[in-house]
Parts: sequence; C-alpha cells; structure tokens
Amino acid sequence: MLSSVSVRNSTVVLLLLLAFLCRPVPALAYLDPAAGSLILQVILGGVAGLIVLLKIYWRRLRGFLGFAKDGGDQSDQA
Repeated sequence: MLSSVSVRNSTVVLLLLLAFLCRPVPALAYLDPAAGSLILQVILGGVAGLIVLLKIYWRRLRGFLGFAKDGGDQSDQA
C-alpha cells in the first residue's frame, strides 16, 4: 500500500517537473543571418574534419574491421 502511494507521488512530481520545463519562455534573443551562416560553417567544418580524419586513419580502420588487404599498397613500396 505504501509503495503504491510513493509511486503515485513520484509520478505526480515527475509530471509537474516536466510541465514546468516545457512551459513557454520568451527567449529575448535575435539571430541575424550571419549567425545562420556561422552555424552552417561549423557543421560543414566538422564534416570536413571527420572526412580528413577518416582518410588519415583509413588503413587502420580497415585493419580493425577486418577488411585489410594481404598485400601492401603500391605507394608504400616506393
């Protein structure tokens, strides 16, 4: 009986907390067009950095995943 009351109380508290966090609040902020451009540059820079990182560590990644070739690349033999 006591555990059912505490579960009900915790559910009510959780719902009240969720309702409090989901209430609309004025942001009082302004995003100009340059802010959108900056966000886009950060995203594209992160994607480009990830591509470069994968290119640098591609051989190690292939070996780790078990897709490495038995022979070495021709560029490594020179």
